[in-house]
Amino acid sequence: MGLGNLGMKAAGQHGVPPAGVLFWVVMGEVPLALTYWLWRGRPGGTAGGTAWGLAAGLFTAAALIAVNESFFRGAKAAVAIGVMNANFALVALLAFFLFREQLQPSKLVGLAATLSGLWLMAR
Repeated sequence: MGLGNLGMKAAGQHGVPPAGVLFWVVMGEVPLALTYWLWRGRPGGTAGGTAWGLAAGLFTAAALIAVNESFFRGAKAAVAIGVMNANFALVALLAFFLFREQLQPSKLVGLAATLSGLWLMAR
């Protein structure tokens, strides 16, 4: 992800407009996704699982659009990517509420430290 995000920032710095950057990102993902699909087997599963997979794709695309726009508007790469990749904090909280996963004290301390670090980076 780090090299992909760096590539997005570099493409923008070399004059590729935001929509073009996202287009080329997707074009780069397609051959790998098809190869992985052929290697691991055709997609299957329940309708609910497929819906969650499609939703994950839409949310991932929205995140890429947001970070790409932040680059275009002049955001510092380290801050924009740090914020985007702090998504694990949201995942941890949603996993706690939706899937009943436990949040041990060490995880809570880690989440607090990471969010504090992001706050310091953004200043």
